[in-house]
Amino acid sequence: MRLQRILTPLLTLLVLSGAAACGGDPAGENRGSGGTGGDVGSGGTGGDVGSGGTGGDVGSGGTGGDVGSGGTGGDVGSGGTNGGCVQILCDGKSMFCGDCIDNDDDGLVDNDDPECLGPCDNTEGPVLLTGVPGESGNTCGADCYFDVGNGSGEGECKWDRRCDPLEPKVDPSGANPQCLYDVTLIGDDNYCPDVQPLGCEDSCGALTPNGCDCFGCCTFPALAGRGTDDGPGYIFLGSETKADGGTCTLTDVTNPDLCFPCTPASNCLNTCERCEICLGKPIIPADCFPGTGGSGGTGGNGGAGGSSGAGGDGGGMRCPVGKQPCGLAGDPLCPGGSFCLTGCCTDIVVE
Repeated sequence: MRLQRILTPLLTLLVLSGAAACGGDPAGENRGSGGTGGDVGSGGTGGDVGSGGTGGDVGSGGTGGDVGSGGTGGDVGSGGTNGGCVQILCDGKSMFCGDCIDNDDDGLVDNDDPECLGPCDNTEGPVLLTGVPGESGNTCGADCYFDVGNGSGEGECKWDRRCDPLEPKVDPSGANPQCLYDVTLIGDDNYCPDVQPLGCEDSCGALTPNGCDCFGCCTFPALAGRGTDDGPGYIFLGSETKADGGTCTLTDVTNPDLCFPCTPASNCLNTCERCEICLGKPIIPADCFPGTGGSGGTGGNGGAGGSSGAGGDGGGMRCPVGKQPCGLAGDPLCPGGSFCLTGCCTDIVVE
């Protein structure tokens, strides 16, 4: 047993040694050890990085051309002409309100300018003097305010400012004190006749705007209720003072210090009717146009419809018989040689 115990470890050792000897090349040849590899070359040294090129100089901006001067404006012309206008002469003379030129540069020409009182008016405002005042040779006498001026020949109207108790010709500053009211002149054929001379209506009446008498005493809508017995008030278009000249304008008709109150001459008065265009009244009520009458009748039960109502008469005539209406949208232009005077084409015949 002891021998077996000694041999067993020895045999084991021998077996292990043999196994180690048999673990090499199967042919039993010994291999040489591998050669020593050469050293790995170090990488080459990189070349120097070249520096960036120097940028060229930045060119300076080009010199701008000289700024051209503005063109020379054309000369401003005198008031413009109305392309469709026909000049109207007054007693052979061309006046501002009949020359087809916008003389006051307000954009309105002749009968389209409310400050034009007719083709014989030689101003276009703003004052309502005509530039050819219708006064006779004496200080207080008056003939037609709306024609070419002085005169007392056949057919001329006749009046005297002293027949007006409101004294419109008396300057508030004291000028013209001789034009004070004189009741004794009323009815005198040489001063204030009860009936105007023959021809006055034909010559001056045709030139007198709606709302005025023949001597420049006129009413405006703004003067309603300011007259006698709450009737329309009237002002003298030719109001003037020695210091300021003409003082009455369309914007001042309610100022008695600028537009002096007056009494119209009833024997030569063109009243302002409801359906008429007048000074200061450029439009008229809608029912003043023909054909705006009643609507058709309502039919009864099973009955025939009622007949259509007749067209209204317009509530009054816009113009006298024989005169063409003008001045409103849709109205035709007046024939050549006639003037649209407060809504009616008026042939100008001045003797």
